[in-house]
Amino acid sequence: MALPLYPHLKEDLEDLLMDMAAAAAREELGPFKESPRFIQHEGSRHLYSTIDGEEGETEYQELMVERTFSSSEIASLSFEDALNLVIEKGREMGAQQARYHYARLDQIVADAGTTVSGPLTLDSFFEMLERAFISFDYEGNPRMPTMVIHPNMTPRIQELAEEMERDEAKARLAEIMERKREQWNEEQDRRKLVD
Repeated sequence: MALPLYPHLKEDLEDLLMDMAAAAAREELGPFKESPRFIQHEGSRHLYSTIDGEEGETEYQELMVERTFSSSEIASLSFEDALNLVIEKGREMGAQQARYHYARLDQIVADAGTTVSGPLTLDSFFEMLERAFISFDYEGNPRMPTMVIHPNMTPRIQELAEEMERDEAKARLAEIMERKREQWNEEQDRRKLVD
């Protein structure tokens, strides 16, 4: 599709298609689609600080999708086909990003020593909570971490939810949350206010 006399229209159309691809990619990210994001226009690495005050560095990962066309394919490509292709390629990009995020998260969790292995039991679930960072809102309510499970685990999670209804499980959960709240409050008390 050639629009030689309408450069601003071509730019607007390109922006629209890029926004559509980005939206399709975000939908593939699962829990990562809510993560904060920013655009870094220069550099080949990202420097960061953890909530514990440690500093780190991440190399950027190259991700790409491509599609080549012959001249005859371009001539017969409808606008609807082009939109569908943009969405499809956006989803492919999002799937690559999700795989990278999960692999990176696995590495970070392993490095931090917070991996819990073995079958999912009530004890291993509580061990996960003990090792997880949990923040609290202004009313003192926990902001629980997002749990991502394989669809095959759904029946086990439902069983676990039933086990959590028992009084001893509720008491243990309350005890863990109280310890986490105390840790959170102590951490907040140690924070320095910026002038």
